[in-house]
Amino acid sequence: MKKLVIGVLLLALVGCAEPPLDCKINANIVDLATDASPIHDPSMIKAMDTYYLYSSSDIGTFYSSKDMRKWQREGEVFTAIPPWLVEEIPVADHIGAPDIAYYNGQYLLFYQSHNPNTCDAATGLTINKTLDPSDPNYEWVDQGLILRSEPFYDGVDIYCGNESATFNAIDAHFFQDSDGKPWMVFGSTIGGIKIVALDPQTLQLADDHEFVTLAQRWLLQDDPIIEAPYIVQRHGYYYLFMSFNHCCLEEKTQYQVRVGRSEKVTGPYYDKSGWPLYLEGGSLLIEKVTDKDGDFVGTGHNNLFAENGQDWLVHHAKKPSEDYKAYLNIRKLDWDENKWPTVCAKN
Repeated sequence: MKKLVIGVLLLALVGCAEPPLDCKINANIVDLATDASPIHDPSMIKAMDTYYLYSSSDIGTFYSSKDMRKWQREGEVFTAIPPWLVEEIPVADHIGAPDIAYYNGQYLLFYQSHNPNTCDAATGLTINKTLDPSDPNYEWVDQGLILRSEPFYDGVDIYCGNESATFNAIDAHFFQDSDGKPWMVFGSTIGGIKIVALDPQTLQLADDHEFVTLAQRWLLQDDPIIEAPYIVQRHGYYYLFMSFNHCCLEEKTQYQVRVGRSEKVTGPYYDKSGWPLYLEGGSLLIEKVTDKDGDFVGTGHNNLFAENGQDWLVHHAKKPSEDYKAYLNIRKLDWDENKWPTVCAKN
């Protein structure tokens, strides 16, 4: 708790005052007439000749596409909320922020659920040999609990973690570093964005694990939200993408994607100005956009997908003209002369 208080005091000295982006944003390539809405917190991968996308929903909705443009709903990962999750959090009513990855010959899907508006949360893992529902080997085998955050005090659900650290066990992202070591990046406003080493065989927390804070924000501000971490390695750096601000305030939402980078997977990470992410740093990547499909706000909770040397930013965005319905967005992501990611269209 002492570390948290010190962090809050330090963050009180700084702010995030970066101006809005002044560029034309690369267009969303998704055909919105297909099953591209409502989608929240998308995570995408390609298996054989098919793209698969997983989204927050009641029991884990997923979609498929042959071209990243036209999407169709395939079904659900689960038939019900997993029993272990109901035992841990009886009010759990969703499979949130799914993260799809391929590791050691199998597909991993990290997911979470939580007591609404609290950090009483749990992250789980399920695995499959294939993502094709028509394959006879298709079967999600749930591995149960990976990480739990519980309130420090009875009846106080805003400060959570375990005996080692303050954190919120949501929004897990699986990542392998340049040595092939597996990590889990996770967290949100309470405790900030954390990284922790996983056992390469069991994918539980490694025996010698420690929780390292990569990014955090000052809690005592109007909108202190930080969440949805995603790490990718490019150009000799590890880049940490994250979402700032509340996702779901309709016309007041300022949800956006920000980024920093580090030479080490465990940080420290810095933004373009050289300010550390653990002191509220983060360079703006995307916020409100306008393209052929109209205006969008709430651009956040991103995933990166790479194919044939091209990176793509995968995220959701909300359409004010349709009562803030959330749509899938996939747009080109390039790298500028200083090796920073950009979604600004090339002239």
